[in-house]
Amino acid sequence: MKRHISIFAGLLIVFLGSGAFADTTDSTTYGSGNYGNCDYGSCTITLGSSGSVSVNVTPSSSGACTVQSDAVTVTTDSTTGYTLTATTSSTTTNMTSGGNAIPSTSATQTSPSVLTGDQWGFRVDNLGGFGTGPTTAQTNGTIPGLTFAGIPASNGTPDQLAHTSAPASSGATTKLWYGVCANTSVPSGIYSVSVLYTAVTN
Repeated sequence: MKRHISIFAGLLIVFLGSGAFADTTDSTTYGSGNYGNCDYGSCTITLGSSGSVSVNVTPSSSGACTVQSDAVTVTTDSTTGYTLTATTSSTTTNMTSGGNAIPSTSATQTSPSVLTGDQWGFRVDNLGGFGTGPTTAQTNGTIPGLTFAGIPASNGTPDQLAHTSAPASSGATTKLWYGVCANTSVPSGIYSVSVLYTAVTN
């Protein structure tokens, strides 16, 4: 039997507009559940992240892009390891500000693509089709040459971010990079989307 734990984290907040400044607090909400026995009831699993990810973008005609990271750490003594997945916390993948939206890229983890001037997405170096990178943080830079994918909605199939077959007694960290690009067709505003990370013992 398995144990699982989930957290609402990776909240992306984008401030669009000239001179915009992000000042956010950690908005992580925790939720967990234990189902049945894990190694006959002896194993534990914990999950944490950096919390809110603030992404400041001042749109440009060709598309300005900001890339920031979140570190997701799983600790478990399960002898069969764990699986870490992600979806958005709702049935939409858009970053929204009132009636306005920045769509997620439609590219997938197995077939990611370069972002356009009005998209957001994620990547994990050395995972799926993303390639090795390395990815680095940037603010209001040009569109990165690295590829990104969209995180599935809550009613879709979660993306697998990590899978192990051994304990992670000291904690194992997966770094997610979130990229957001905006051109001048995107209305100014505060856009956000919440990401749900889930870790399950194998």
